[in-house]
Amino acid sequence: MNLVLNTLGASIDKETIIALLPDNCMGCNQCWLKTPGICAIKDDYENILKKLVKADNLWLVFDTRFGFLDYKGKRMMDRIMPMLNMTIGFRDGWMRHELRYHALNIGLLYKGAADQALLEDWCKRTAANIGGHSLGAIPLDATSSMVQNSKHSTLNSKPTHIVIINGSPRVQKYSNTDKIIHTFAQGMEEGGVTWELHNLSSRKEWSAAREAFLNNERILIAFPLYVECVPGLMLEFLETLPKERKQHAEISFMLHGGMDEGNEFRLCERILRGLPEQLGCSYGGTLIHGGSFRIRTAPADQVAKMVTPYIEMGRLFAQKGNFLSPEATKFTGMEQYPWLIRKMVSLLFLKKVNGEFEQFAKDWGCTRPLGDKPYSE
Repeated sequence: MNLVLNTLGASIDKETIIALLPDNCMGCNQCWLKTPGICAIKDDYENILKKLVKADNLWLVFDTRFGFLDYKGKRMMDRIMPMLNMTIGFRDGWMRHELRYHALNIGLLYKGAADQALLEDWCKRTAANIGGHSLGAIPLDATSSMVQNSKHSTLNSKPTHIVIINGSPRVQKYSNTDKIIHTFAQGMEEGGVTWELHNLSSRKEWSAAREAFLNNERILIAFPLYVECVPGLMLEFLETLPKERKQHAEISFMLHGGMDEGNEFRLCERILRGLPEQLGCSYGGTLIHGGSFRIRTAPADQVAKMVTPYIEMGRLFAQKGNFLSPEATKFTGMEQYPWLIRKMVSLLFLKKVNGEFEQFAKDWGCTRPLGDKPYSE
């Protein structure tokens, strides 16, 4: 069975389904750790999940922005998370979340200008994460394909003030990104750099974040990897920004995620390289680091150990004003585990991590197995 999710509405085809535009995924992890397989947002998306359980193929119909999915298409895909489990294992040689149901093939039908190669790669990665394969990325009109270009750092002076935008949809109190930002900022403060923080999880802060973005020359956007890319909420904010700036600026990024291997982040990094130029800015590099899932569930002493390395990166950023240095590149760690290390991690480390997830779920009041299948017949 094929399931088509159309975010373009009846304008693309009267026979296609009416656009289903749910709220953004909040990153609350309830669908993984409190009510396994059931989204905390109570809207029509639950009907989509019930259909996905019976589907073999998922086709997403969407418009484009920044050479990629627009925020409507991306937030639709962000909410596919209940189809996966919180627990982690190795599949096809890569560390991935375990499947809750069955493999799902994914295809893209898009309107507008986009980086065709990037969409193809994103489709392959996303499908692989849910055990399936890519059905391809197919343009719906004759709009020419675009290629993401990057305009590298043009600011040579040492930074004095940084605008930091937390692009995570998770509320600040429970945000892993927030903990990383504040640790990183300790290092910046030691280097004499002041900073201000705006959280996109609260729409009340968007106006101030937009004003700060437009009136400062150095901007740092931090966020977690979300379905192989930028969170839909962050894309939505970026789409609200004016195309013309009051002054030139440089955007750097801090990208983190649950998996440890650097290769997990490379597609999103490609997207980020071309994003600043489309916002009238230059690119200041991307600081990448994995292993952040456990920030939410590990004991306090282990959490402190995980985030402490960001202090040194903050000091480095205070000196250079960007992440284009060899030190920042090295911070990512190993690109992919060798076979023997993957085996050891699978037998020892992942067993410990998955045990922490189970315990955290119990402490949170979860009464069902994390691998529960609430929509199975």
